[in-house]
Amino acid sequence: MKQNNTEDRTKLVLAVILIAVGLIWLLHLIGIHFHMQDLFYPFVKVIRFVSRILFSWPMILVIAGFVMVAGQRGGGWILVALGGLFLIPRIFNFSDFSFSLIFPLILILVGVAMVIRRL
Repeated sequence: MKQNNTEDRTKLVLAVILIAVGLIWLLHLIGIHFHMQDLFYPFVKVIRFVSRILFSWPMILVIAGFVMVAGQRGGGWILVALGGLFLIPRIFNFSDFSFSLIFPLILILVGVAMVIRRL
């Protein structure tokens, strides 16, 4: 019974695909054109933005840090913080952001963490 239901769904999906392809082809032949790149442009823009963040070297630091935290090893949160710090310009797209600002920020964060631990 279950196999018969699956075959019906497969035939239905195939029928819908054939109808869609036939309609698009017919509309193209009578002069109505669809610009698919305009239809999918918002999705392409989001995918490019996310991939610019996910496939970057700072993300390697973040992932390695989370792996270290999951394995209860020391220094994992430091890697997560460093990776996150280097990801900030990629996420928020600061036009006047310079990497020379990161190292003073790191010193400030380390100092604040030392003060908090002391209290």
